[in-house]
Amino acid sequence: MNSLVKASEIFCDNIKEFRRASELYKSMLDKNFGGRFCIDGHCKTIFTVEIKFDGNNWGTTPEIFYSEAEAKLEADMLRMKYPFISEFRVVARKEKEMD
Repeated sequence: MNSLVKASEIFCDNIKEFRRASELYKSMLDKNFGGRFCIDGHCKTIFTVEIKFDGNNWGTTPEIFYSEAEAKLEADMLRMKYPFISEFRVVARKEKEMD
């Protein structure tokens, strides 16, 4: 019984850490640290998968996709792998093209 309690604690801690990391990453993308994203000029569209845990808290997975279909496939795989995540969405962003 003690090992089951310990395993539950570890699982909950991992979920909390996953949530914290994805929310931090989304915050970094939204604030455009490093000037990676653009509003006009030479831009290309990239896609990210955002995840919703509960309430209005959204996070972003670290992987970037160059097609919406790839991002949707990733969201479907994550949905099956992590049933504790309540919602997924694919978000398009404009990234600066490198010369």
